[in-house]
Amino acid sequence: MVSFKNGWISRVGIVVMAAIMVEIISVIQYQRLRRMMLEETGARGRVVVSAMADHIQQTLGLVESTMRENMWDVKRSLAHPDSVYPVLVRLIDDNPHVVGGCLAFAPNYYPSKGRLYEPYASKDKDRKITVSQIAGPGHDYTQNEEYQWVIDHGTPSWTDPYIYGADSVCLTTYSYPIFDKNGRIVAICGLDMDLSWLGDTLNARQPYSSSFALLLTQEGILVAGPSEKRTSRADVEQALAVINGDVPESKNPSISMWKTSLSKDPFWQVVQVYQTADIYSKVGQMRLQQMFLILLALAILAFMIERYSRNERKLRMASEEQARIGGELAAAHGIQQEMLPKTFPPFVYGSLEPAREVGGDMFDFFCRDGKVFFCVGDVSGKGVPAAMLMSVVHSLFRVVSRKEYRPSRILEAMNREICRGNDSNMFVTFFIGCLDMYSGVLNYASAGHDKPFVLSGGNATMLQAKANLPLGAFPDTRFEQQSCTLEHGTTLLMYTDGLTEAKNVDRKLFGREGIDGVLKKFISRMDFSLEDLVLSLCTAAHKFAGEAPQSDDLTLLAVRFAPGDLIREQITLTNKSSEVTRLSQFVKDFFGRLEVDRKLAAGMRLGLEEAVVNVINYAYPPDEEGEVHISADSDGKEVRFTIVDSGFPFDPTSVLEPDTTLDAQNRPIGGLGILLSRKLMDSISYSRQNGKNVLSLTKSIL
Repeated sequence: MVSFKNGWISRVGIVVMAAIMVEIISVIQYQRLRRMMLEETGARGRVVVSAMADHIQQTLGLVESTMRENMWDVKRSLAHPDSVYPVLVRLIDDNPHVVGGCLAFAPNYYPSKGRLYEPYASKDKDRKITVSQIAGPGHDYTQNEEYQWVIDHGTPSWTDPYIYGADSVCLTTYSYPIFDKNGRIVAICGLDMDLSWLGDTLNARQPYSSSFALLLTQEGILVAGPSEKRTSRADVEQALAVINGDVPESKNPSISMWKTSLSKDPFWQVVQVYQTADIYSKVGQMRLQQMFLILLALAILAFMIERYSRNERKLRMASEEQARIGGELAAAHGIQQEMLPKTFPPFVYGSLEPAREVGGDMFDFFCRDGKVFFCVGDVSGKGVPAAMLMSVVHSLFRVVSRKEYRPSRILEAMNREICRGNDSNMFVTFFIGCLDMYSGVLNYASAGHDKPFVLSGGNATMLQAKANLPLGAFPDTRFEQQSCTLEHGTTLLMYTDGLTEAKNVDRKLFGREGIDGVLKKFISRMDFSLEDLVLSLCTAAHKFAGEAPQSDDLTLLAVRFAPGDLIREQITLTNKSSEVTRLSQFVKDFFGRLEVDRKLAAGMRLGLEEAVVNVINYAYPPDEEGEVHISADSDGKEVRFTIVDSGFPFDPTSVLEPDTTLDAQNRPIGGLGILLSRKLMDSISYSRQNGKNVLSLTKSIL
C-alpha cells in the first residue's frame, strides 16, 4: 500500500515539474514571438512600401515615356494648328491611365487662332475621345502656376493631385515643354492621369483586415487611401495626424507605420499602416492554443507514465514502420535519380550525390534554337520535404523554359508558382543560364545561389552574378538578368554549398581553398574532360571529409563554350528598300559556301527577306535613317540568322496569324510577311536587349 502511494506521488510530481517547466518555456517563447512578429511586420512593411512606390513610379514613368516616345510626332504637327488634334488623340489613346491631353501654345503662336490657343482631347469611361479648343477669356492658361513654372524652368513637371469635372475625378498632370529648332519654348504639352485607381490598388493585398496604405503628396496632403469598406475615416485621419507630426507617434501605440518617398518628381509619399492589435492577434491566439496543447500534453504524459508497460509493443511497431519508410525512401531515391539527365554531350557534364536517401539539390540542361539552357538549384532543408519541393522546381524549369528564353522571366514565373501555397516557407537558391552556342553570349540570372567559376585562359575567376532573392521568398520578386560573352573553350562550373561546406572530422570546411587546389590541375590545359573535372572535385571533397558523414547534398554542373567549325557572315544595311538587293546577294554567297539545296536555300532566303523588309519599313520613324545588322551562322547542321535594329520595340512572334480564309477586302492589313517567315523557318525567337530588337530565325539544313 505504501509502495503504491509513493509511486502515485512520484508520478504526480513528475507531471507537476513538467507543467512548471513547460509553462516557463511557454512564457519565454510568447515574449520572443511578440518581438519576432513586430520585426517581421516591420520588414514586411518596408518591402511593401518600397514595392508600392516602385509600382507608382513605374506607372508615372509610363506616362512620361508616352510623352517622350510621341514627342517627335508632336513637333512634326506644329506646322499647322489643326494638325495637333490627331496627335493629342494618339497621345491619350497610347496609355490607359491617361484621360486627357492638351497643348497650350505660347500667346500669338498661331495668329489665325487668336492670342490663346489650347487644343484639348479627353477620354471618357468608354474610351471615346473628344477634342476641343478650351482657351478663351474664361480660361487663360498663361496665368496657371504650373504653366509658368515649366516656362521658367524649361523642364517637365508633375502637378499635385486635383479634382476636375462634374464627376469629381482626381487627376494629376504631367507638363512637358515643347521647343522649336531655335531652342525656344513654343508650347506646353500636358497629359492628365486618372488617380482614381490608386486607392484600390494600394490596398488590394493587405496582410491584415484593418491594415491599409496611403499615398500623400510631398507636403503630406492625402492623394489616395483605402475605401470606407476597409477602414474608417477616423483611422485614416489618426494616421495622417501622426504622419504630419500633429500627434507624436509615441502617443499612438495602437498603430504602426512605415513610409517611403518616390525617388523623383513628384516625390509623393507611400505609407503602410498596421493596427498593433492585429499584429499580435495571431500571437495571442497561438498562446491560447499553446495552453490547450500544454494541458493536453500533460494529460498524455500522465497517461504514458501510467501505461509505460505497453511501450515495448509500440517500439516494435515503430521499428516496422521505419523499415517500411526506408523502403519507400529507397524507391523515392530511384525516382529522383531518374529525373536527372543520364547522357551528356561533350560540352555539358553534371553530378548529384544526395546526403540522404533523397535530397534537395538538382541540375538540368537541354538545347533549343542553338542555345543550351542549364540550371543548378538547392532547396533549404534536407530529406523528403526538400526533395518534394525540388521535384516541383525541376518540372517548373522544364515547362517554363520550353517557351521562355530570358532567364529573369523564367525565374519570375517559377517564383510565382513556388510561392503559391508555400505555407512551410521553404526557399530555393537557383542559378539559370542560357548560352548561345554560336556566339558565346551567356544570359544568366541568380536567385541567391553561389557564384559559378569561370575557367578561361589559364585562370579561374568568379562570374559576376548579382544574388537577388531566393525562389519562394516573395511572389512579386523581380530578378535581374545579366549577360557576358564567353571566349572559345571557356568552362562554367556551378555547384551547391555541399561542395564548399563539406566538413571533415575536425569541422573544417573544404571551402574555396580546396576547390582552387583541384582547379589548378585543369586550368593550365584546354582539352580536359568536363567529366574528369566534376568527378575530381567530388573525389577531392570526399577525401577531405574522410570519416565524417556527408552533411549536405553535393551537386556540380560544368558547361563549356566550344563550338565546332562555324561559318559566320555579317552585313549591315540601312533602312532603305534598295538594300534588299544587297541582302539577297549576301544570302546567296552564304548559302554558296554551305552548298545548301537550292530549294531549301530559296525558302530560307525568302523568310529572311520578309523579316528584314518588315524592319526596314517599320522599325524607324519616317525620314529617319537607321541601321539593320544581319549575321548568318551555321555549324553544318542548321542555319541561324540574327537581325538586330535600334528601332521601335516590336515583337513579331506575338503577332496573331492573319485569317487567310477572308478575302482581301475584309482581311486586316499586315501580318502575312511574319506568317511567311514562320512557315519557312523551324523556329523564330525575339528579345529586347540593350534598347535593341533582336530577332533570330533558325532552320535545319540536314
